[in-house]
Amino acid sequence: MFAALRQAIRSNRRAAPFRLLASAADKYLRAYHNDGFYEFDRNGERFALSSFAAWNGNAETVIWDVGAHDGEWAETAHRMIPAARITSFEILPPIAERLRARNFDPQWFTLENVGLSDSDGEVEVSWNHSHDSTNAITPRSGGRWFEGADVERVSCRTTTIDSYLATGKVSPRLLKIDTEGHDAAVLDGAAGLLSGPDAPAMIQFEYGETWLPARRTLGEVQARLESFGYAVGRLFPDHVAFKPYELADDHFRMGNMIATRDDRLRRVLAA
Repeated sequence: MFAALRQAIRSNRRAAPFRLLASAADKYLRAYHNDGFYEFDRNGERFALSSFAAWNGNAETVIWDVGAHDGEWAETAHRMIPAARITSFEILPPIAERLRARNFDPQWFTLENVGLSDSDGEVEVSWNHSHDSTNAITPRSGGRWFEGADVERVSCRTTTIDSYLATGKVSPRLLKIDTEGHDAAVLDGAAGLLSGPDAPAMIQFEYGETWLPARRTLGEVQARLESFGYAVGRLFPDHVAFKPYELADDHFRMGNMIATRDDRLRRVLAA
């Protein structure tokens, strides 16, 4: 029965009813995987941050916002966790200046105009004036956000997490990374932190089609994080689906991943 149904679909894929069913199925799967949904209050990011806040309680803590853009995430994190000191990293100087102009209180906010990566040096960043939130070191040049867009290449400074910490900075309890496909490289530059006693209790990073130009996979990053004792799962509106990696997990659907090596926090996130 199912074999006949599959063959019918294959043989009639150009017919209107089958095309409509395929479109509906694709929309269903996008929703099921929480794919490409960026509304902070409803895509799980607020849930993740509130779960961390509940776990942390009233204790002073340090949060790093890597790929800060205009600072919306940092501002929300401050409202939800007032005792946190937040350091935002923004690689593009013009956007860093835009963020600096917001005049956040230096008692809780620090801005670093540097990108975090796997090495110290300089890289060229594609500043997409047409779609300013898609700026990237490895842009999706053939994708819808960059095709025909007004793109300027800007030379920017990078350092690694381990190099930055070596200057005497305090390590983060929450490390949030949103670097348009450079997330794996950011984690590559943090081996010292991740293997040590001051490793973040929670890491949030974005995963999806932005990883394709850099030729990175979720499998390699999850294996690396697990070697440091982290559990890894995809973020949904009201939970994190922690699970062992399977090849099918490398579907490159845009979304956020959560990693933690604290058992109590994992239970809160998975509930």
